[in-house]
Amino acid sequence: MRIDRLVVAIPCVLALSACQQTGYKKSGAGTVCDYPASSADESTYVDCLVNSATASTTQTLVGCSYPVRTPSVAETRADEAHVGADPVPRGVHASFASDASTTFAVDWSTDLLTTTSKILFGTDESAVTAADGATAGVEARAGYSVAYETANNLGDTVFHRNHEAHVCGLVADTVYYYKVGGPGHWSSVYEYRTAPVVGSTASWRFAVSGDSRTPQNNRWARSQKGLYDLAAPIRLQVFSGDAVFLGSNQYEWDAFFASTEQTFTTDQLLASVPFMVTNGNHDGLAVNYLAQFALPQDVSPGEIETGEEWYSYDYGNAHFVVLNDTVMSTSVLTNEERAFLSADLAAVNRATTPWIFVIHHQPLYTCLSTHQPNTAVRASWQPLFDQYGVDIVFAGHNHVYERSKPIRGLDSGGGIVAASGANGVPTISGGTPSGTLYVVSAGVGAELYGVSNSCAFTQHAESVSNYTLVTLQNRTITVDVVDYTTGSMIDSFSYTK
Repeated sequence: MRIDRLVVAIPCVLALSACQQTGYKKSGAGTVCDYPASSADESTYVDCLVNSATASTTQTLVGCSYPVRTPSVAETRADEAHVGADPVPRGVHASFASDASTTFAVDWSTDLLTTTSKILFGTDESAVTAADGATAGVEARAGYSVAYETANNLGDTVFHRNHEAHVCGLVADTVYYYKVGGPGHWSSVYEYRTAPVVGSTASWRFAVSGDSRTPQNNRWARSQKGLYDLAAPIRLQVFSGDAVFLGSNQYEWDAFFASTEQTFTTDQLLASVPFMVTNGNHDGLAVNYLAQFALPQDVSPGEIETGEEWYSYDYGNAHFVVLNDTVMSTSVLTNEERAFLSADLAAVNRATTPWIFVIHHQPLYTCLSTHQPNTAVRASWQPLFDQYGVDIVFAGHNHVYERSKPIRGLDSGGGIVAASGANGVPTISGGTPSGTLYVVSAGVGAELYGVSNSCAFTQHAESVSNYTLVTLQNRTITVDVVDYTTGSMIDSFSYTK
């Protein structure tokens, strides 16, 4: 459901010593929770967190030009020297909150009492590995951490500490090595490659998946290992929502970020390839979701205080629009969010970014599966997809694989199937596709649903574990859909604009 909050934003620049020493002062509380002198004093510290008022904060991190907003949490603290009982970072995962070619961000978890939040990075792997702070060839940036109230696997109320750091001013299409944590307590060293410059025609590849919640037969970890082991690596991972079953349960998030398959753990991929996520109905815009992902935060009318409900970004020669269809009132779909979508699509320069992809959770077109098509979303958003020639809309929610025929327009039967070429791909006129393809790619954990090929708009439908691989080579697209449990190809198509 949509979460609306009364928020008092308290700006604070992380370089300020007051923030470094005390954390952020909560709105209305008048007190700051003192860091305990020893672990024996942790209960007093937790009691303070319980009784603290919450507040959203806005901060500017060193070297970055964009603001970073936290959700309403019990506490936000700048990078400090404090170390608790379990300071080694876990569940490390990367994304970006601004220009994908010059920035990236990293999130991780520790015990509640560890508030050191640093990142070391550089282009020399051995130098980063050896460093315990900034040195020749290795730069350091201070991040911040938040503590928020959540549930654990026993249903108890606990507080969780999440850390986040942002790095800006990087060189496009360049491999960087990094580690996070603090002196003497660093994560493994990970490799991260920035995006190519916008408009680049070099070939690149991204993956699409969704609905990892309550993973059956370890399928979430197996899917990530399959992507990690690809001979042609992915540069980006796009996720259509429902990462966990209950968004407010931290135990499930911890498993999501660090599940294992043989000797592989999911953070090996998530820390190296940017993971750009969509809110699903099970994620529910919980504080866990908002606090643990660094995403573009240009707040538009109708969004929650952190932004991140809907956003867009460019990566190479493609434009991605991420939308939230899990809202309390359909008026949001037809008013504020539709206004954002319309303005965003109108501003795309198709000369430099010829490809447009939209990602959201509840599909506009799906054939006789567990969940019906979201007709409210279809009525509000599809006319814009038609108007601006969106290439593919990716969704989840039904745990299956589906591909529509090219669709353009609406009628009482649920859409007009546009002219299509061989294998159900659109015909191209002046670089514009005859219709949008609607793809459901959701089967990386949750139990599979039934689905049918009997709908007039359906090109391919199959109840199978899957992820989708998209390769862009200038104006040619190739889509391969893989059953990662067997390695077999489910579906494949290609066309040129």
